Amino acid sequence: MSILRMSAVKAETGHASHASVYTAIHDGLFTVPVPIGQRAVGWPDTEVKAINAARIAGKTDEQIRELVAKLHSARMAGSDEPFKTDWFDRSARLKKQAAKRSKHTARATA
Repeated sequence: MSILRMSAVKAETGHASHASVYTAIHDGLFTVPVPIGQRAVGWPDTEVKAINAARIAGKTDEQIRELVAKLHSARMAGSDEPFKTDWFDRSARLKKQAAKRSKHTARATA
């Protein structure tokens, strides 16, 4: 199994932008990324391939949401803990921090 970075995910899925991938995640139509570093994420290639296969097979959005939930559960196989979707909270927190830095920088240079 390998981990695909954003550029590879976009190439594999046909998503045109980062935003479209993250919108699909938010809508439950794509798995959340796996942290691979302090500021880097990626997606297991098997998950990307499974979602692509479902799309090609003509599965409905609801069926793909069920697949995504199964893929998230499979990540936790062998663990007693359920899959945690705190990725959305962490992502929102990082965006707020970046906005504060941007405002601070703008005031400092004005």
